[in-house]
Amino acid sequence: MDEEQVLRRRAKAGYVEVHPTDSALVVFYEVEAEIIAEHGGSILADRTLCQKQIRVPALTPKTDVAALAQRILSKCKYIMPSQLGEVEQLLAFLQQRNRASGHNVQAAERAESKRQMLVQAADKEQARLADIDDYIEMLYDDTKSKIRGTALILQLVRSPENLAELTHNETMLGALARVMREDGLKSPQLTTNIVSIFFFFSSYSEFHPVVSHFKIGATCVKIVEQEMERYTMWQRAIDKRRRKLEKGELTEQEQLLYVALHLLLNLAEDTQTEIKMVRKGLVPQLVTLLDRMNYEFLTLVVTFLKKLSVFEENTAVMIEHDIVTKLAKFVPHECEPLQTTSLRLLLNLSCKPELRKRMIDVGLLPRLSQLLDEPEVQLGLLVTLLYNLSLDEDTLPLFGATETIPSVMRLILTSEAEYVEVEPVALAINLAKSYRNAKIMCEGSGLKLLLKRGLRVRDPVLLKLVRTLCQHEQTKELLLDFIDPLGKEIQACHQDADMLVELVGILAQLDIENFNFEALVTEYDLIPLMRDILQPGVAEDDLVLEVVILVGTILSDPACAPLVAQSGLVEIFIELLKQKQEDDEIVLQIVFVWNKLLFYTSTRRVVLQHSRAVSYLLDLMHDTNDVIRKVVAGALDIVAECDEHWAAEIRIKQFQFHNGIWLDMVLGEPDQNALDDVDLYEQEHEHDDDFEARRHGLRLDDEGT
Repeated sequence: MDEEQVLRRRAKAGYVEVHPTDSALVVFYEVEAEIIAEHGGSILADRTLCQKQIRVPALTPKTDVAALAQRILSKCKYIMPSQLGEVEQLLAFLQQRNRASGHNVQAAERAESKRQMLVQAADKEQARLADIDDYIEMLYDDTKSKIRGTALILQLVRSPENLAELTHNETMLGALARVMREDGLKSPQLTTNIVSIFFFFSSYSEFHPVVSHFKIGATCVKIVEQEMERYTMWQRAIDKRRRKLEKGELTEQEQLLYVALHLLLNLAEDTQTEIKMVRKGLVPQLVTLLDRMNYEFLTLVVTFLKKLSVFEENTAVMIEHDIVTKLAKFVPHECEPLQTTSLRLLLNLSCKPELRKRMIDVGLLPRLSQLLDEPEVQLGLLVTLLYNLSLDEDTLPLFGATETIPSVMRLILTSEAEYVEVEPVALAINLAKSYRNAKIMCEGSGLKLLLKRGLRVRDPVLLKLVRTLCQHEQTKELLLDFIDPLGKEIQACHQDADMLVELVGILAQLDIENFNFEALVTEYDLIPLMRDILQPGVAEDDLVLEVVILVGTILSDPACAPLVAQSGLVEIFIELLKQKQEDDEIVLQIVFVWNKLLFYTSTRRVVLQHSRAVSYLLDLMHDTNDVIRKVVAGALDIVAECDEHWAAEIRIKQFQFHNGIWLDMVLGEPDQNALDDVDLYEQEHEHDDDFEARRHGLRLDDEGT
């Protein structure tokens, strides 16, 4: 005979947190269920993490927080007496948050509105789990009884500890699903009750299979479609002045849509389920719902759209329905959750260039700039969105007409952290690419403060901003006052590759006429440092590139040419060119340095005596990269004028190249497009060695940067 068993449940107090949006506390606790055998041992144990919300919508600056905390402890059995101080602190924080918003009454109304969205008022009678069979019987009676029965079941599912047991009641779930399908159009209240019941099940991922089994998701999609059609009919009747839309009708419909969409959002955790919803046309319906006025309802709709926007197919549908124009009215907005969620959706959408352009067209840029000074806005989110908008070169000058630049500079220079947050600095770097913006940043002591802070804390990101600011001809001279600290810092940071990249890059910007580079190189002993960095395998490519550029810059001073020629850098460049032949940037800068050395009589012979240097120039003569070919052509012209032997070799190479083109035209009848210089060069493979054959020939822009 089976031994007698007893089911025992125990609730363990957990911790308390403030609700992220509502004026409420959230209590987390654990429910432990055990099956106790007759001999006293535990046969099976199950633990479930549950939560309970304690709403305090009437919390005002005059509320006695200590008394309210005592009252909450007396009412809630899941909070221990020892947590009294913690509850008081949380209530004080909640009180301060409400006061900071400046909309205490509105916030309380919104919280109550959201609560009403999720639950319908049941009869005054208290539901009991033991009477569940009676409630199921009501589902087979008239509409009034069905409403009463569903309201009582709704009371039960609001308690998380009841959900596990109710999921095993297939009779109840099946009856609810049937009534929802058959009688949904007859009574909005009945439909709202049933959808709310399944919503509470959908709030926990482990119950999603139960909800999906009864096809509640598909039914909710149909409900949304039907309610949208009903609203359209209402609007048509209003336009024809046949009827007046009652406030209660719209509120009732939005309550139903709210719980239906919230249920679908929960089920959309599964990607396949989400795809099914999209195929049924959910995206355009959600975009249309952005015209509603209820803040809590709009926040849910925008949240759903944000989740869907990660897929390009959904974004394409949003573009068709001009979603940016609809979202623009929520920035700025008095409802902070709606504003924040809208910014998150805009951030997702800003990854597409056409949507960034649309955001500019509808005037979002000045609105976003104004939010930078708002105390409650999420700066990281806002700055990242502005950063995305700054990716388009045509947009950069528009930032100068807003408050973005002063606000970003203030964020950078007043940051209390040792290292400034990356987001505002990254935005500033993008903005500094425009001279108009760079001029605003450098006004007053802007550049000086940035450079002083960057050197003091050794922040390479700030120094990158300084380097970008000084890339304009009109701002380069501002660096002249900081040569000494820059030179000293290079020597002090010779082991810090990130700092060296930026410091060397800043000095490489100093291509200023009549600047004494010889004094700079000599005083700070830069030649040995550059030689050490350029040794094969010592430094990363980005640092190597900046050092090569710096060598080209200091060669603007004729007095520096002998120093470079005697330093052994030419031999290093030959080896470097062999190793980095697939990197067009490094190849271009090395050829530029050789061009400078060939230009000066005192150093020309140093290059010419290295046959491999000239041979590499010959191989690069017909490179697929326009900029490299132009620089090489200038260098070879100087070689041909100064050395008859190499002049003859250059003429032979040119003849072979052009003769090969002529033969291809005669024998192969190439397409007319092949006559273009770039395409002709791409056909050339007749080189003495395989140096050029191993190069990719990546194309640079006209400036070679």
